Amino acid sequence: MMKRFIWDGGMLLPRSHRTIVTHRGDRPRSMWSMMMLSSSSPTAARSVTALSSPGASSSPSSWSSSSSSHDPTSPPRDGYPERTSHAPSLSLSSVSSLSIRRGLTTITTLPSSSKEYGATLFGLPNLRSPNEFVRLANNAIRDCDAIRSKLATSLSNSSSTSSSSSHDNAVAKAKSTLRLIDDISNIVCTVIDAAELCRSVHYSPRWRRAATDAFGILSEYIGSLNADASIYMSLRRFVFADDRGDEYDGRTGISTTHSALLLELPREYQRMAMAMRREFERDGIHLSYNKREEAREMNNIIVGLESLFTSNITEKVKYFDVSGTEMISMVDDIVPRHVLGQLVRRQTAISPNHRSDASSNADDDAGRLTLSSDALLCNTLLAHSPSSALRKEVYVQSHTSVPENLGVLDSLIRYRHLHSSLLGYRSYAHRVLSDRMVLSPENAMAFLNEMERRGKDVFRRDMDAITHVKRKMEGGYGDVEPWDVPYYTSLVKAQRQFVRWKEDDAGGTTGADEDGDDFDEYSQFVGYFTVENSIEGMKVLVRELFGITMREVNIPIEERWDVDNDASDSGSSSSTGDYNGGGGRGLRKFVFHHEVDGILGTMYFDLHPREGKFLHAAHFTIRCGRMRNDEDVDEEGRWGGRDNDGGVQWEDKGDHQLPIVALVCNLSPSSQSSASMAQLSHSEVETLYHEFGHGLHSLLSRTSFQHLSGTRASMDFVETPSHLLEAFARDPGFLSQVLARHYVTGRPMSVRKARHLALSHLDFRGLEVQTQIVHSKFDQALFGPNPCTTSLGGCTSTEMFERLHREAGVPFASGTHWHSRFGHLVTYGAGYYGYLYSQTFAADIWTSTLASSSTSSDLRREGGTKIWKEMLIHGGARDPKEMIHAVLGREPSVDPFFNGMS
Repeated sequence: MMKRFIWDGGMLLPRSHRTIVTHRGDRPRSMWSMMMLSSSSPTAARSVTALSSPGASSSPSSWSSSSSSHDPTSPPRDGYPERTSHAPSLSLSSVSSLSIRRGLTTITTLPSSSKEYGATLFGLPNLRSPNEFVRLANNAIRDCDAIRSKLATSLSNSSSTSSSSSHDNAVAKAKSTLRLIDDISNIVCTVIDAAELCRSVHYSPRWRRAATDAFGILSEYIGSLNADASIYMSLRRFVFADDRGDEYDGRTGISTTHSALLLELPREYQRMAMAMRREFERDGIHLSYNKREEAREMNNIIVGLESLFTSNITEKVKYFDVSGTEMISMVDDIVPRHVLGQLVRRQTAISPNHRSDASSNADDDAGRLTLSSDALLCNTLLAHSPSSALRKEVYVQSHTSVPENLGVLDSLIRYRHLHSSLLGYRSYAHRVLSDRMVLSPENAMAFLNEMERRGKDVFRRDMDAITHVKRKMEGGYGDVEPWDVPYYTSLVKAQRQFVRWKEDDAGGTTGADEDGDDFDEYSQFVGYFTVENSIEGMKVLVRELFGITMREVNIPIEERWDVDNDASDSGSSSSTGDYNGGGGRGLRKFVFHHEVDGILGTMYFDLHPREGKFLHAAHFTIRCGRMRNDEDVDEEGRWGGRDNDGGVQWEDKGDHQLPIVALVCNLSPSSQSSASMAQLSHSEVETLYHEFGHGLHSLLSRTSFQHLSGTRASMDFVETPSHLLEAFARDPGFLSQVLARHYVTGRPMSVRKARHLALSHLDFRGLEVQTQIVHSKFDQALFGPNPCTTSLGGCTSTEMFERLHREAGVPFASGTHWHSRFGHLVTYGAGYYGYLYSQTFAADIWTSTLASSSTSSDLRREGGTKIWKEMLIHGGARDPKEMIHAVLGREPSVDPFFNGMS
């Protein structure tokens, strides 16, 4: 008789399939933080139509628990795969009555707090009703146009070789020009980032529609910014002291001009100048007017295709039937009926089309069960169903659920390649990687080949283990099919956990703190993870690593987005449920305060699913941090505002724009009265801590420019901090002393269980890495010099996907096309290798600096401070290679990554 499985919130996508929405997918692709990855632009949408058709201890090494003792009787409070988000990626301080004089112009800026306007959504001025969103977007355009006009006037009144201008004036002019360009970026981003978050998570459809309208308006406006010759020539004349037209190398996307004036600027200003010029030139500013217009139209098509590909993944649901009492009973044994009812519709009666003749399927008499392609449901059935027939049906149906995207992807590959060729690049991959750490597609492939070579023995061992168990259970000599992998890896993991447990018993390695329970593969780690425990763990982490406290504050109703607070509909706001005091199912808000530096910023937590909310996990930037005065930065680009006592302070008093971010997840729903009591799977905790790492990267950076703030760094580096924080969710010392406490008894997880949980993470790591390598090589093949589209003489994407799986030995089912729902092809196109790339850095830093089981509290603070001051604080304002070297004291190595695997 089958033992009923415990629903733990279920099978999330693998870690490698999370996304960082640092701009709806990551770094925007153009001058202003890159360019939208999606757009509601009517022009873009129309362009796609014709293209998408087919064609707590006291020992020195222990973690101290929270400053107040944990009460297991108090209701704890409350993700999913991931993203980091700042919409396009500009960021701005928007419109208000305040103004600051900077160089060439006076601009309006975001107030330092909502006190000046009263509580509003995201703290944006007067954003109390949906119709204000479009007004804010238009005001942002008005303010940016004023700056553009000033830059154009200044450019026309000046000479690139003016000898009357003193050296000091030239330096001041260069700094002022860069700050003005960042002002434009900052103004647009504050509104468009807020719109991106609102349209993704707000409970009210009217708010979501209004945010989508504002997002579309500013998306189109960004296109005009990227093609503004006055901004570009101001940059060349006033910063590079060069306005000749022959210095650009289109093959590399790197300007060859390095003027003496540029080299006299602080390092961060130099990096900002080079980044902005590269982004302008990568987007075709150097082309003739006609070619620029052609590139702009092509880009509109690309943005529309990206949006369509993403929306198809989100909106298309495939329903399919399984029949027969045995099959239906098996589904019911794996997924509780109430959960199934939330995901699919169930039909137990005989089908209306049932025929009574002999050719009718007899199973129809027993009823029929309709399933859907929902990822949570399908991943759970694949991992737990002993029926090969059910697994195959679920796998094939879920991996062919978005056939429309095959045509969309074909058009996207074509237009990305043609667009990049027009701009002077060999391929889209060459264009994208020209400013990444890896620099070129050739280097990316060399990295992937080396990773495959180093990991092949572990991968083969993993596959041999699955094959052995399958043949033993099913008989014969059948090969491992892709629908076998989740099920048999789950079985082997359980078997390995049991063997390790018994080996501990035999070796006498259990400690005095062990609970003495027998091994139970189904409930071994269940009940130890809740939202509240996870947040308490975060508080301990930031306090011990950085000297930071997380203080929860109340959220006015006007500031919430988990309720219908549309003031235009009624005089009072309505709620989706209990939201007061942070203990309900909705939104929570934390202010971060450093023991010396003061307030650092604000982080919202929006952790549970609800109607209208997007389905994955993401870090959204609402407002980036940046300096407000040149005096805040010394000649080395170091940050530091001084108060009257000489201490560093970062209160939002005009010298620094404090960052505001949101962590958005879809964690397991709670059966308790409070969402904070929701039991989480360990995978969900890993996802939550991963996103928290992105949030800290944004909050702890202190840069002169919002364009270089926080996660607006090289995309093959930006996952490093998030992987570091995620590692704490697997660290035995942190698990047993802080993070894992049983939700009923409050008892911490034993050291033994914590160690076994950490070891289970390494099971089948070789297979996971090999699969990531295949997906990364596929990404490179799609967008490389020989793109995978028949319209350009290549093979189809499906043919390439199958070929790479076969060559690597990763199981594949012919006729399926999982890549048609591979959203990273939009958000990480040509850059998916970056996940593995940054994991190698994170593994090295973790091993050398943070591994906590044998680290004292003093050493943890020392390591945390080094990571903050040498890496996180710089955001994208320093070369990632320099930052990693500064933390490690040497060049990075991939050895720790593979040592962990073996």
